[in-house]
Amino acid sequence: MSCNCPTPNQCPDTTLSCLCGITLNIFNSNGVLVEAVQANTFEGEGGTYYEVNNSTAFESELGVGYVLTIYYNSILNRWEMSYYNEALDLNIVIGVLYGLQSTDCPLNNCWDLDCIAVALNILGVFDSYFSWQGVYNIANKKSYTFTSDWSGSDINYELYWTPDSSTVPGSAAPFGTPAWILQEEVSPGVWSATAYLFNSNPCPYGQYITEFGGSDTRFSFTDLGVTGFDMKTVATDCGCCDESVIIDVVFDESTFNDVQANIVKDEYGNVLTINGKPYYTFELQLTPTSATFYLYYTGTSWVMSDSLDGEGAIYAELISTNDCPFGSYQLFRTAVSLFSVIGSECFDCCDYYAPRNRNLLKKKKAIFVEEIASIRNREIFGLKCGPEWSDLFKKHLIFDVLWCLPYGVLCDDEEQCLINNLNENCNC
Repeated sequence: MSCNCPTPNQCPDTTLSCLCGITLNIFNSNGVLVEAVQANTFEGEGGTYYEVNNSTAFESELGVGYVLTIYYNSILNRWEMSYYNEALDLNIVIGVLYGLQSTDCPLNNCWDLDCIAVALNILGVFDSYFSWQGVYNIANKKSYTFTSDWSGSDINYELYWTPDSSTVPGSAAPFGTPAWILQEEVSPGVWSATAYLFNSNPCPYGQYITEFGGSDTRFSFTDLGVTGFDMKTVATDCGCCDESVIIDVVFDESTFNDVQANIVKDEYGNVLTINGKPYYTFELQLTPTSATFYLYYTGTSWVMSDSLDGEGAIYAELISTNDCPFGSYQLFRTAVSLFSVIGSECFDCCDYYAPRNRNLLKKKKAIFVEEIASIRNREIFGLKCGPEWSDLFKKHLIFDVLWCLPYGVLCDDEEQCLINNLNENCNC
């Protein structure tokens, strides 16, 4: 167990927080928190990914059993959250976060989930999907560009909002009529409006018509995302590593979650180290027998191995010089398809060492201060009071025992005896 007091040498390093994943706090349109769910880290193509497997907040929009994945899009320079739509066989981006780099943790209160994923429907049938690319038009409304081959050849489209569609040729709209405009590129650099949605809604979803008061066109747009929700991400506390760590591993296609790896100690309780850092051991119940593995520091990295002599197989590695082996590991053997480490729950010594008789001890401390001052004043004038100092010293020892020891170390009778002797000659 670890001491989580406000002491630099004992507190978990906050710079390690993202190594243990992030927590998604999801709010509905009324601002009510509907879910707080953890996203675990793994290393994939292009960098670090965060994955959520047990979210239910978006079931009414995405269906049951969806998996959320958060990753950095280096082309659009943004973090994205997506899910896989099995019916459409598409990966759909439903949330974006700008302003952070690929090396940053995607922690922010400003995730944008509104009007991100758009489906183009032709005559009511799904044709294609596109996502918002980060461009705003007027009144902070999003605008979109996409390409569709519904007619047989690729056509470039723009979709944007205007507060006065009467200025758009062919709209037949009265002055000051707001509308979403769908226009196509009829020749290179030449655009022509082809359909309208007359409203001021924040998203372009709906059935488009030929002109103001006109008939339906073949075009309509619907939401494939989670518009109306809000999401904030915070770092997941890594916990502590001074006694044990928690491992998730997939070994030989068998999944082992929350496996406890314990620090190795000698018969006297002394922590054993390799290359200056403690090492851990854990077992996996493999078929037909269990197997023992180790997690140790090489001097430049943490590794999972079946041996401590350097000759065994290295299954996974984390390039890190941190004191704790937290993180998602790079895999070296086909037998292991996932290996990640977080900390165990930290032991809060600040609460544990709170004295049971705090008010009484505070009063006694004030008396001690007065006694010490009195003796020192007499010594200044040459009066040597050794016995008084000795008794006072004993009282201070008792005081320290009562103030610092946790509950349960002393039985009630012993504790009461010490309290009584604070006013006597300390003969216990």
